Amino acid sequence: MKKFISFLSRIFILLTALELTSCGYGALELFHHGDFVDERADQMKELYQGRVGPTFASLSGTYTFVIFTDPHYGSKRSENIDEDEFLEWMDGLPSDQSPKFCVCLGDIAERGERKEFLKYCDFVEKIESRGIPVLNIVGNHDLFNSGWDDFADLCFPYTSFYRFKSSAFSFYALDTGSGSLGPKQFKKLKSAMQSDPRPKIVFSHYPIYGSGMYGLSYYCLQNEEESTRVITLFEEEGVTDVYAGHVHHHQSKELGDYTERCFDTLFNQEWALVTVNEATGKTSTKTIRK
Repeated sequence: MKKFISFLSRIFILLTALELTSCGYGALELFHHGDFVDERADQMKELYQGRVGPTFASLSGTYTFVIFTDPHYGSKRSENIDEDEFLEWMDGLPSDQSPKFCVCLGDIAERGERKEFLKYCDFVEKIESRGIPVLNIVGNHDLFNSGWDDFADLCFPYTSFYRFKSSAFSFYALDTGSGSLGPKQFKKLKSAMQSDPRPKIVFSHYPIYGSGMYGLSYYCLQNEEESTRVITLFEEEGVTDVYAGHVHHHQSKELGDYTERCFDTLFNQEWALVTVNEATGKTSTKTIRK
């Protein structure tokens, strides 16, 4: 049965690839995503200095941040994004719930084109004008048509594999845009986590969990063995939460001591408000659906 489901998954991916190739997504990127993860994520960037480092380091007590994902700017679906409603919701939060930062979990641009990234940047500018920085995770669509160069040029923090720290937590942003961490990124991630005693929150475009949506491997890390290694690492090294996109619907799965949560898309008017309690090392996640 498992082999049959895997076969169906491959057929689904092939048919999707043939369809998308005819729509200007870039044939090479449909299978290789343009740039390989070992080249993009050969180093983990530490966000200690510069634009947001001091802001994150000063976070303490109880605070919130916002997660949204898969806006797919440039697609017909992105016309459903109600930016004003999102901003009004954020502006209407009580002062003690005002987010300290936002994270976009990838698939910013539908075809990986610069004009699509620039459209997204217009939205980000509205958020950041409120003093709220926006961090970005690379998605598979962002790599179409060699979109990596534009992502790295336009989407803060201009890299795909990074970490930042608050007073008590560590936050890890992973590059899973190619459906894999790759050996180099995994090795550096493992080393960093093993030397980091803090509770950890992880951001990824692809879900890590190995069964995927409907049992199809397209909706999670492509290598089941790699997925198992990552899940084991997270269980052993104090990960409390994993947040992912890609699947275009809301789902959650408890994996040992942590929970992996996936969210529906921004064009379906869904996002999340995460509350972090630095004193207890606990988090709570509230899904917002408009």
